[in-house]
Parts: sequence; C-alpha cells; structure tokens
Amino acid sequence: MITLLTLLAGPVAADDSSNANEKPRVVQTVADLLDPDLPGVLTPKGSFVLDSSFSFTQNSSNTVSVIGYTVLPSLLVGLIQASDTDRTTLTLGLSGRYGITNRLEVEARVPWVYRYDSISSRNFNGDGSEEPETRTFSDNDLGDIEAAFKYQINMLEAPYWIAGLRFKTTTGSSPYEVSANDQLDLEELPTGSGFPSIEPSVTMIMPIDPAVIYASLSYIWNIEDDVTITDSNDNTSNRTIDLGDTIGLSAGMGFAVNSKFSFSLGLSHKTILKSKIDGSTAPDAKLLQLDSISMGANYAINRETTLNVGVSAGLTADAPDFQLTVRIPYTLK
Repeated sequence: MITLLTLLAGPVAADDSSNANEKPRVVQTVADLLDPDLPGVLTPKGSFVLDSSFSFTQNSSNTVSVIGYTVLPSLLVGLIQASDTDRTTLTLGLSGRYGITNRLEVEARVPWVYRYDSISSRNFNGDGSEEPETRTFSDNDLGDIEAAFKYQINMLEAPYWIAGLRFKTTTGSSPYEVSANDQLDLEELPTGSGFPSIEPSVTMIMPIDPAVIYASLSYIWNIEDDVTITDSNDNTSNRTIDLGDTIGLSAGMGFAVNSKFSFSLGLSHKTILKSKIDGSTAPDAKLLQLDSISMGANYAINRETTLNVGVSAGLTADAPDFQLTVRIPYTLK
C-alpha cells in the first residue's frame, strides 16, 4: 500500500547511471493526470466563448375539414374546408460560455425571435368552391432566456462522458398571453413556450481518429403553471396546464478532413408526452414523435474563430420541415 501511494504521489525516478550533464527530463505523475485543470473537451479554464447564431425554420401543414354527413359512401352533404399553413421562424441568438475549470463550464443564451405565419383556406360546397382566403400574422420579441451547466465526468480515457443541466425561463411571450380572433387564430404570435423547464442530459463522446462518435440522452421537464384561458365567447377560466415533457435521443459522427475543415452527420429523435389540464389528460391530446436527420460543416477561420453551418430535415409529420443554423463562435482568453 505504501509503495502504491508513493507511485501515485511522487515522480518517476531517473536512472542513477544517467550522464550528469544530460538535461533533466520532464516527468509526469499520476497525480498530474488526475488534476482537474488538465485540458478536456469543454471550454478551457479561464476562456470565454462568444457564440453568435442565426437559425431559419420552415414548417408547413395541410388539413381538410368536413362539416356535414354522408348519404351514400360516395355522396357528401355539407361543407369541406381545406387549409394550408406555412410557419416561418427566424432566431438570432447570442450565447456565452465560460470555463470555470477544464471539467466545468457555464453557459447563458439570449434569443430574439421573429415569426411569420400564413394561413390559406378555401371552402367547397355543393354550389362550387369559394375564393381562397389568406391570413398572415407576424411578430418579433425576446425569446426564452436559457442558462446551463456542463461537467466532464472522466478525463483520462475515452469515451468521455459529459453531464449537463439546462434551465429555460419564460421571458418570451406565452401562447396564453396573446389574443385570438373570431376564427381562433392568434392575432399575435408567441415567442416562448410559456412554461419554465429543466433539462438534464448526458452525452458520450468517443474519438476514433480521424472521426468522433457522439450520442446524447436528455429529458425536458416542463413545470406546470396556472394560466388564464379565453374561449371563442370571451369567457375566461383559470386552468393548471402541465405541458408534456420531452424525451430526446440523438447520435451521429464528425469527421475531420484536415486541420481546418470537418463535417458531421446525425439523427435526432424526440418524444413529446401528452399534456394535462387540471391533472387530467385531454381527450384530444396525443403523443408526438419528432425525427430529423442533420448534417453540418465546420471551418476554422483562425485560432479564435470558427464558422459552423448545419441543416436538418424532418422525417416525421410533426417535425419541422427544414432548419438552417449558422454559428460563429469566437474564443477570448
């Protein structure tokens, strides 16, 4: 036991028969390897990264509503309404990351959100179809500010494991705070979810030169809150809303082409659980499955600045159709 402690605490001794004029060699102890200030995969100790980002998200949906009844299997009496909805979201984000140690970093993110919705609808009846009606809505405001902590669990050998904890505030406008018209369309578009959330996560990073494999598991817990709901008759009621939590899984790989350029491929899956109102699941609530495929490129402009471009495409009906993200992290030491 004493011998083991000596090896752990003391440097490796050089051979006594070495030439006295030979320059002393730099030796490393096991205690040095256990030093939390050794470089890791997070932001280095004392470094600050300013990350500017821009994202464009496009989503569309088509619905057909039938108001009436069928006389025969092929004969419908009533009104058919077809609608096409296009939703566009632009987000400007400013993030800051600071390395407290090489194992621990803190992060804060402030987004500004612009939303534009276009809804086109047309009614079909027995006398023919009416002219299509198009309604547009737009708004921009501060989004939900976020704060996060990340901790690298192991430092010595791969795979590296990183634990994270993210907090989301309600600084963005809530869907329950904006007014609606007679057709139940929101006259103002919300820029936030309306509920605070806590998101623990764990990420695995496995370097396999020249590639890096990663996988992540997360859980978003939306904290329930009391909201005031106004129906189409301007009647108000206070309800306790428990927004459905989200289970997230993602995996992929990054490949370094050279010292300046790399690219990545990945898959992402999210399951959004059913929401509850006053402790009960609504009859029309449903489980949402969001799957998407992504690819990105990373170019090192210089030692302090990199350019990251990523795109993703939805694979399921509930996932966004397309998303483009451009990030420019700048490191200050």
